[in-house]
Amino acid sequence: MGVKKFLLKNFIRGDEAFHLARVTIHSRHDLSLHKHNFAEIFWVESGSGHHLINGRKITLEPGHLVMIRPDDQHTFTSARGGLTLMNLAFPLETLHHLRDRYFAGVDSFFWTPDVIPYQTLLAVSSIRRISQRAEEVLQNRKSCFYLDHLLLFIFRLLFDNDNLSADQKIPAWLNHAIRSYSTPAMFKQGVRGFADLAERNIDHVNRTVQRTLHKTLTDLVTELRMNFASKQLSITNTPIKTICNDCGFTNLGHFYKTFKEVYQQTPSAYRRSSQTIV
Repeated sequence: MGVKKFLLKNFIRGDEAFHLARVTIHSRHDLSLHKHNFAEIFWVESGSGHHLINGRKITLEPGHLVMIRPDDQHTFTSARGGLTLMNLAFPLETLHHLRDRYFAGVDSFFWTPDVIPYQTLLAVSSIRRISQRAEEVLQNRKSCFYLDHLLLFIFRLLFDNDNLSADQKIPAWLNHAIRSYSTPAMFKQGVRGFADLAERNIDHVNRTVQRTLHKTLTDLVTELRMNFASKQLSITNTPIKTICNDCGFTNLGHFYKTFKEVYQQTPSAYRRSSQTIV
């Protein structure tokens, strides 16, 4: 099978800095095997299929985000019903700028030495956020400003995802539950509410948390509650008793004790230090 080389100039007008589009692939014949003279990010919104990449066949499903390097050779197949994705193509000069400014020495993302390019599975809610931001960008000129705006938004989500993983591969459903478990309504439901959010049996959730994050589900819920409390103490004047209740604690003394175990100071002392003007 011949390999075509796609040129960015064939997809953009003279004053445009990037190409951004949503496409539904129904068969392998919709797109030939190809490589580029540009960098590409695509993310899967719906449907399923396979990514034929550098001689490998990798399953794609909603939530997958992939970064394609210029010399990667790839195409797609789809299951019945099609595979819908959005793709962003941009000049190598932008990629070099990102490398110099943000990713010097990094061997991940576009700069992985692996045969298979960088791929991650995000929560579908994160994919929706990326698509929504992309749609907002499409309402404006396809300039370098909006290209950087979208790329930095995507990388920010990926950094957050990697920080959660702590160098471990955690399931997308657990990642989603951790990100969504951040409101007083959820905190008041405790570990049971977290398991319901994950749509998994509580014992299964606990085992997965222990295996991937090396802590119990109870410890994880406490950590998320304390993180919420610290942010409220830092940026609001909400009474500490209200923050205690919002975190799902019914006993103020227990809240103080738990907070001090995590931050080595009381909530009131933490507020004073974090709200000090320097």
